[in-house]
Amino acid sequence: MKNKLIPFFQATLGVLAIACTTAIAAQSGSQNDPYASKAYVDDAVNSLKALITTGDSTAEISSDSYKPVYVSLGQTIYGAEGTELILRAGKGKIVIDGVDGIVDASTGSNLKQGSVVTMNHILIVPRADGRGVNVTEAAWFLVKGDYTIK
Repeated sequence: MKNKLIPFFQATLGVLAIACTTAIAAQSGSQNDPYASKAYVDDAVNSLKALITTGDSTAEISSDSYKPVYVSLGQTIYGAEGTELILRAGKGKIVIDGVDGIVDASTGSNLKQGSVVTMNHILIVPRADGRGVNVTEAAWFLVKGDYTIK
């Protein structure tokens, strides 16, 4: 009976040795290791920081759903064709680089250059030709579609 168990124990020890060697050989933060390393987390945080705009920097974002967007005092958020903007906090005025305006879908009106933006109204940018909202008091927008902050 003892002679039959010896090969079983040898095979079991061999499998355990291979498993332990594989586990030790895996590098932390690699695809084989499910735990995130500090370097991986730092890279992810730095990637997110690159998306946040401050000062004179520019960000271009695309979205199919409403996303909250912060715009600092003095900056302007420009919408691409079909972009929807909703001012949720702060104040702003319409900026138009042309003749037409931005559609206020809540009232059905056409907002011209310098018009004050009403909070919680849905604004639709008809063309991507430099139309947007200049922020006169730090503001939060809900934005659906492509936009640029300058």
